[in-house]
Amino acid sequence: MIDPTRAREVAAGLMLALALACDPESEVPQAIEAVRDAVHEREAAARSPAPAPASDASDAPASDAPAPDAPARPGGIVLRRPWPPTSLPLALLATMGAPPPAPSRATIRDDEGGVIASYRPGDRVRADVEVLSIEDGLVELSNGGEVEYLSISEIPVELSADDVFYPDLVDELRLSGSMDDAVPMPPGPEYTTKAEALSWATPRTVALLREAIHAYARGRKAPKLHVGDISLRSGGPFPPHLSHQDGRDVDIAYVLHDRSRFGVATSTSLDRRHTWALVRALLDTRAITYVFIDYEVQRLLYDHALAEGLLPEQLDPWFQYPYGRRAARGIIRHWKGHRDHLHVRFAE
Repeated sequence: MIDPTRAREVAAGLMLALALACDPESEVPQAIEAVRDAVHEREAAARSPAPAPASDASDAPASDAPAPDAPARPGGIVLRRPWPPTSLPLALLATMGAPPPAPSRATIRDDEGGVIASYRPGDRVRADVEVLSIEDGLVELSNGGEVEYLSISEIPVELSADDVFYPDLVDELRLSGSMDDAVPMPPGPEYTTKAEALSWATPRTVALLREAIHAYARGRKAPKLHVGDISLRSGGPFPPHLSHQDGRDVDIAYVLHDRSRFGVATSTSLDRRHTWALVRALLDTRAITYVFIDYEVQRLLYDHALAEGLLPEQLDPWFQYPYGRRAARGIIRHWKGHRDHLHVRFAE
């Protein structure tokens, strides 16, 4: 049965996400108040001890007593953690648990940039900050190799009208596919962007692209990606591109052994393992119409995928190769001018 208090807290968290798209002077304070009330309810319930069963006191296991030096969170909830709270300028807004194998999620605000995004265990919040685990109201972080924790505070988080909410991974929230709601691709620890003025996209494209990049980097020491042109602020013509007009087309450099940006991919320069990991992460979003890759680069990636153990029948729905560069088949297609980057087009 669903815990009513927990359900109210999740609903309040979603209210906060939606409020950020509204007038900050009229909507955000109510959303913050709702989140705070939900957190207060949960913490008050946690502080109220359950009635003890009628039994001899000596029957209670000694291990139930909290460690004497366990850190405490505001509100009196004892956190059995031998490591300190993080001093990073991060604020935990919400956590969402999920039964295995689905991962839990945490919505975190980076106070320095005003970016609010969701993370799974294994995702990096910053270059040297990784999410280790997520519990109800608590996130464990690795900060430069040191374990710290981040918890929901009783003090309301002070949001800004300039905050940008990226609802990555929140399946329940319908994301706009319109450039009327365009947002810039924010900076991230796993990638660089060419320029903010050239990196505007629909909220849906940004969420899907960030999820693919998270998946590419999750659990591995992957080279940083380089995201190129997406769209202009209001969409429309973007010379010299024929596309890139509606926030759904994204250029990404191939991963090369010398880590150069937008260098030509050859049989010696292409980092096939990491480039294939990127392409596979994009395909796994199941929201891709096309990935334009030079036919010879397709061959290198196709052969690498076979070497990793995939079968030709598994690759056939994805690759145009080996049927010829004019074959009208596969999500991955040849297009002239894509020897130094791939071009991904997200579905509407």
